[in-house]
Amino acid sequence: MMNLKRNCVICGKRLLIKVDKKKKYAGGHYFGKMKVPIGKGKYIKVGNSNILGKRTKIVRWDGKEEEFEYWECDKCFSAE
Repeated sequence: MMNLKRNCVICGKRLLIKVDKKKKYAGGHYFGKMKVPIGKGKYIKVGNSNILGKRTKIVRWDGKEEEFEYWECDKCFSAE
């Protein structure tokens, strides 16, 4: 068994995630890796889409990005 230490993205609570040999985990809720823009850059329009009947721009960030794991504690995951 392996232990991971992570923080809840919502409240900042320290999580102790226990991962077994079959890669099943307990102690938090994992949503994947996400990227956020950092530093200087700009959003460049790459297309359009219709979402719920509204025309929406599709953009991409041309600057640097930072990747992080998105974890939530049980309390934040259960909140509505």
